[in-house]
Amino acid sequence: MNPHDASGRDDDWAISGDRRLRALEAVEAGGLRFHQSAVYGYIYLSDGQGQRPNPEVWPETVQRLVTDGLLAQDTSEGLYRPGQLLSLTPQGEVALRDARTATPRVSAALSRSAAGAISGTGPGVDPSAAPATSTATKPFRSR
Repeated sequence: MNPHDASGRDDDWAISGDRRLRALEAVEAGGLRFHQSAVYGYIYLSDGQGQRPNPEVWPETVQRLVTDGLLAQDTSEGLYRPGQLLSLTPQGEVALRDARTATPRVSAALSRSAAGAISGTGPGVDPSAAPATSTATKPFRSR
């Protein structure tokens, strides 16, 4: 069983939604590094130019992906300067490829189900049972 397939972990929120895909893509783009603030001690990420990654990637997400074996962290460098470079592992490359192919399918399925729900027509919906929305069926209100 893959660790990232396990549910019920305390940090599942870190990889929910598209956070996992964004983090994998940021690492694939190159230059993503872990840093630690020398003054305050918090962990943050920077891209190859020393800026925060855009779109935003959370350090907690990257830490979870390192723990799951999808990312490798170069610990031969310090956290302060220049920071620890992150790279995709072979499992991370597979996860990125799978996430990219799944995203269009999920988006297409959601758009089909949302369109059916909005129009009131879709699989298993009887158009004659849809509520009437004409002005004749709405009560008249005046002040």
